[in-house]
Amino acid sequence: METRSTDAKGRLSLPKAFANATVIIEQVSDTELRIRKAVVIPEDEVRFYEETASPLGDRDRDRFLNLLDNPPAANDALKKAAQQHAARHG
Repeated sequence: METRSTDAKGRLSLPKAFANATVIIEQVSDTELRIRKAVVIPEDEVRFYEETASPLGDRDRDRFLNLLDNPPAANDALKKAAQQHAARHG
């Protein structure tokens, strides 16, 4: 760990590994900052998760659709959770 001081304007000199880097500064608390290197992706190049997801294979698709049509019976843990939810939320 290394201790560094800020100047009169609150600036801090980072280690050379951060030179010419884009960083994310996250204020964790009133007394703590987290500084991480970042890679910026132009907005028109950002891909949504759905664009990269692989489709299900035939077997997995058939199982998924079968479970939707014929869901398994609720187990004791699910029944208990449903009762607790109903008691709290009506």
